[in-house]
Amino acid sequence: MRRHPICLRGNAKGNMRGEPPSTGTERGSVGLVSDRRFGFSTPFAILAVVLGLSAFAGISFAGDVNLAWNASTGAAGYKVHFGTASGAYGTSVDVGTRTTYTVTGLAAGTYYFAVTAYDSSGVQSGFSNEATAAVTGGDTTPPVISAVSSSSVTFSSATVTWTTNEQTNSQVDYGATASYGSSTPLNATLVTAHSQGLSGLAASATYHFRVKSVDAAGNPATSGDFTFTTSAAADTTAPVISSVSSSGVSGNAATIRWSTNEAANSQVQYGTSTSYGSTSALDPSLTTSHTQTLSGLAAGTIYHYRVTSKDAATNLVTSSDFTFKTTTPLNADLVVAYSFDEGAGTTAADYSGNSNTGTLFNASWTTGKYGNALWFNGKNGYVTAPCSGLPAMNAPQTIAYWFTASRRATSTQPVVSLADDAQQISIQAGFKDSRIGVWQDPGGWLVAANQPSRTWHYIVYTFDGATHRFYVDGDEKGSSTIRPTAAAPTSLQIGRVRDGSDYLRGTVDELRVYSRALSQTEIQSLMNIAIGSQP
Repeated sequence: MRRHPICLRGNAKGNMRGEPPSTGTERGSVGLVSDRRFGFSTPFAILAVVLGLSAFAGISFAGDVNLAWNASTGAAGYKVHFGTASGAYGTSVDVGTRTTYTVTGLAAGTYYFAVTAYDSSGVQSGFSNEATAAVTGGDTTPPVISAVSSSSVTFSSATVTWTTNEQTNSQVDYGATASYGSSTPLNATLVTAHSQGLSGLAASATYHFRVKSVDAAGNPATSGDFTFTTSAAADTTAPVISSVSSSGVSGNAATIRWSTNEAANSQVQYGTSTSYGSTSALDPSLTTSHTQTLSGLAAGTIYHYRVTSKDAATNLVTSSDFTFKTTTPLNADLVVAYSFDEGAGTTAADYSGNSNTGTLFNASWTTGKYGNALWFNGKNGYVTAPCSGLPAMNAPQTIAYWFTASRRATSTQPVVSLADDAQQISIQAGFKDSRIGVWQDPGGWLVAANQPSRTWHYIVYTFDGATHRFYVDGDEKGSSTIRPTAAAPTSLQIGRVRDGSDYLRGTVDELRVYSRALSQTEIQSLMNIAIGSQP
């Protein structure tokens, strides 16, 4: 590549302009005013600029400029500044103690250059005279690739090297066939001696590869196909864990399952935080399908767990964190439970353990969904009971019961009423305005749904402190986020409103009240369990 020497001389303004050289080596110079911030004068100037067309930087770059200047006594180093406008140097390069520097990778155009010196304290002089150079031309010739080889081949890696006749970037395509399929990350550094490392290779496998280089002008070159074969190696790769899951979760146990891509042993770390703290017994048998059962867990608790497996070569792998929640017993937080199985007498026993025994008034015993039930005549039949343990009206709760009627309700007919007699406030579950649901008195519907058919149906209302939900036969039929009044029940009534103005006509069985919101899964289980046989 030819370079064209241009000698530059300073003018009155300190600029350097290109002039034909009187000899091939003549250098121009200018006198510079000393910078008083230095402990030394700075009589240095750009003496020569050599312009040569080349392609040393990025795509579309066309040339480079060689600069030289006089040394300045006491200087610890120099910085080269350049840009595309006079006196406006957008780029600065610390070149150390050298007094020559080549600015590479310049696109076609006019460029302006200046140099500053700095002392050992980092104090910098003013700019030297300014030199100007014009870069023209372009490169359309692709680089020439040679000396392609592979080396340092192991069971999982290899190094590919090659050379080019000009500075270019570096990349390797590789794979099990000449279709390749994988590529190394592009190394954008422009060099003539290239090296790329391949990793993650399979042992005892033949790999095809080719090298690619693109010069600064964007001219690409691709080699032919080459091959190498990786060596065999001992197993140092840990198993790969997948399909981690929990199942069979109960109130005190859970089963953890996972798979590995090779035979390995099995163990689970678990606890109530990501610190775990407990470990299952190690199963030393080597398998790809793993099962571990955790027992002695606390009900209604979120557990963190991770699984570990070690293969025959003792390569250990540990999964990421997973969680499950143990179930809550169906009788947890049960505050009222009437089976209505007495079949005679004027009281209904409370099986919750809170002794909220119900007293019957004009209610009749009849056949129920499970065993016996109570029939209410719609005129004066009801049950009243204490309210020990009953939740506040704005607190989490569940009201659940079986109900059937011989005709459609068209008036207000409460099934259950939780009343604050002092404030004359109540929450009522039942029928109103030809709909079924739960309402607040005084007030309106908290949640409502269409009336079901006139057969046995399992009716459930839940409130978790934020959302009301209404279920019929285990299916959610309505929800809302209406905020109920904060009032504490002082009485529980079944079959009528607090003031006795409205009465229920129909049959009620298996009435439960909880001080928590049951999940839909719990509701679907509960509807098939009679009080007395409930776990």
